[in-house]
Amino acid sequence: YNEYKSYLRMVPDPRIRFEAMREEARHAMQGLHRLNPEKLDFYIDYLKFQVEHGFYDVDANLNILKLYQFSPNLVTRDTAGIVHQILVKALMQLPKPDYVLCRAQLSQDLIDDPLTKKIDAVATLLETCQFAELWTTVDQEKIFEMKGFRECVRDFVVHVIKLTYKNIEKDFLLQMLGPLGPDEKFEHILEENNWAVEGDGVFIGHKEEMAESKEIVEKMSIDVVQPLLAIR
Repeated sequence: YNEYKSYLRMVPDPRIRFEAMREEARHAMQGLHRLNPEKLDFYIDYLKFQVEHGFYDVDANLNILKLYQFSPNLVTRDTAGIVHQILVKALMQLPKPDYVLCRAQLSQDLIDDPLTKKIDAVATLLETCQFAELWTTVDQEKIFEMKGFRECVRDFVVHVIKLTYKNIEKDFLLQMLGPLGPDEKFEHILEENNWAVEGDGVFIGHKEEMAESKEIVEKMSIDVVQPLLAIR
C-alpha cells in the first residue's frame, strides 16, 4: 500500500487520482474481501482525499462504517472524527438517502457522541426545511466548513424552493439561502435558476409557466334553452 500511495502522489491531477482510488476501492470491495481490515488505512486515506478535494464515494465510505461495525477492535480515538467526516459528506448529498444509510451503521457510542448529535440536528433542520435556523447552527461547528458543504446545502435549499413555491418574498428567500460568500451573488442565483424579481417578491420558475386567467363566456340561444324550461 505504501508503494501505491507513493505512486498516487506523483499524479498531479486530483480527478485522475480520484478515479484511480475509486477503482482500487471497487476492486477491494469485491466478494469476501469487502470487509478486509487490512484495507482500512486505504479507505481512510481515500476519505481524506474526498474531503480535501471535494469528491465523493458513498460505497467506500459505507465500507469504513461496516468495518467498524463488524470489527470493533479497529475502533480507535480517531474513529469518531472519521465517522463525522463521513456523515457530513453524506449529508451533502441530499435529497439522496446517503445520510440515513450511513447513520444506520453507527454503534450507540457513536450515536451518543456530542458532535454526532449536532450533525443529526443539522440533518433534521434540512429535512424539515428550517433553513434560516440551519445557517445559524452550521456556523457554530468547524466541521461544517468542509469543502463544498455550503454549496451543496444551498443546492438542496434551491431544490426545495423549486418544489414548494411559485412566488416568494425576496427577504424570506435571502434568509433561506443563507449568507453568501465573496464569490456568490444573489443575482447569480436568480440567473442560474431563471428566477425573476417582481417588486418585493421573486417569481420561482419560468415566465412561460405563468397561467393567464381568462374570462370565458358561453352564449346559448333561446332555441336550446326553451326545451329545458318546458320540463316539469
